[in-house]
Amino acid sequence: MKGIIKNSVLLFAALALGSCNDWLDVNEDPNNPTNVAPQYVLPAAQASVAGTVGGDFAIIGGIWSQHWTQSNASSQYRTIDAYNLNAADYNTAWTELYAGGLNDFEDVKKKATESGNNLMVLQAVAVQSYGFQMLADWFDKIPLTEALQVETNKAPKYDDGPAVYAELLKRLDAALALDFDNGKSTQVTSDLVFGSLSAADQLDQWKRFVNTLKLKMYLRQTSSANSAQAIAAIKAMLDANTAFLEGPAAITQFVDEPNRSNPLYENNVRQLNTGTNLRLSRTLFSYLDENNDLDRLNAYFTPGSGGQYGLVQGDYGSTVAPTIPSVAKMTATDPFFFFSTDEVYFLLAEAYLRTGNEAMAKSFYDKAVQAAYAKFNITFDPKKIAAGGVYAYPTTGTTEAKLKAIIIQKWVAMFRQGYESFWDQARTGYPEKSPVPVTSNSYVPGQWTSSVQAVTSGGALPKRIPFTSASRDVNPNTPQVPNITDKVWWMK
Repeated sequence: MKGIIKNSVLLFAALALGSCNDWLDVNEDPNNPTNVAPQYVLPAAQASVAGTVGGDFAIIGGIWSQHWTQSNASSQYRTIDAYNLNAADYNTAWTELYAGGLNDFEDVKKKATESGNNLMVLQAVAVQSYGFQMLADWFDKIPLTEALQVETNKAPKYDDGPAVYAELLKRLDAALALDFDNGKSTQVTSDLVFGSLSAADQLDQWKRFVNTLKLKMYLRQTSSANSAQAIAAIKAMLDANTAFLEGPAAITQFVDEPNRSNPLYENNVRQLNTGTNLRLSRTLFSYLDENNDLDRLNAYFTPGSGGQYGLVQGDYGSTVAPTIPSVAKMTATDPFFFFSTDEVYFLLAEAYLRTGNEAMAKSFYDKAVQAAYAKFNITFDPKKIAAGGVYAYPTTGTTEAKLKAIIIQKWVAMFRQGYESFWDQARTGYPEKSPVPVTSNSYVPGQWTSSVQAVTSGGALPKRIPFTSASRDVNPNTPQVPNITDKVWWMK
């Protein structure tokens, strides 16, 4: 898979800082931040995590969420669409995170702790934990407790998924408990997410970021053996009026230049020198078309020669003319969202539903649907969520029907953030998997179908990325490569 290399991420951060370019000295190893001040390493680390999540992981997330599918006129993502990954496919993503962003955050934490800037420590713990959690959700077991100790431990153990989650939640709580009134927790203007805010507002937003990440991690566990504890933790957060994000946590400073653009655009368009690899999936098309939601179809995709047309998922051998399937829209200056506003509201809608507050669940569902349109600058018609509307919350339905409504709307909204809807489906079963092909007269619009080219037994949907050869080749503790259909520990 294509990926943004370490030097490119560092260059992006240097350019984003403008007058601070001096720290990227060509006479020093740019992969070794030992002599670099932490305020300059922080944005490089943030960009590294964003580059991997918003690039390689966004591509596979969108394919496996059936937002888009491999073009029938090219071959770049055929192995992803066929669920036929090999151990080398995500070497770049794995290495970029472990040798790049996650390692750089470790350096930031150390130096910020020494200087007493606990605000910077919080920022580093927040995004480092976000990156580890992303890896754990793709791979299940990952090095964590012994990771990032290359000087003393070149073969870290792989921690089990539940232990990874428990450790990350422990780290997040410890970061929230730091003393931010010590007179040294000053504004960090190089922060790519909230750097324009005052120290007080920056601290508030990063606390909200951490709380939102914790909420997501608890919700992730609601179909696992940890369900009761997770729901109790969610209820405790809600009962305590915990402050969550109320707007996006995003990187928005991208420009239309090599290595300075949005990572999805950089990976899928600029590096491949084509913008037509990813086409509208018939799965998503069927749902939006059924609900007469042309506004979102047009916001997400450029129509083909005959209008909006979705290619059957994985049908890259189709004889349909390449000009017909719609093309996924993405630009160099699109923001990268650690959390988008609609995502946060969908998380809260589910959280309130699972803890018995139906009125708040509906309120946040309605806000989430509206925010999903606003994210793409689409004028929202409130009739869609009014009683009798196509996306109206099922107030008289069962709890399961309400959960289904929340998760399906979140699936539609997570365009370019498809990893989240992929994991939601694996966790909740929504959208449901269709027992018939999308071309069948009995197909229910929006239900997921197996890829036409699936190599899995019985066309089973994928659940994970295999452990990488980048790890296996150097770390004897790397587990055996699992089947791509083996569930991650928290999946339903």
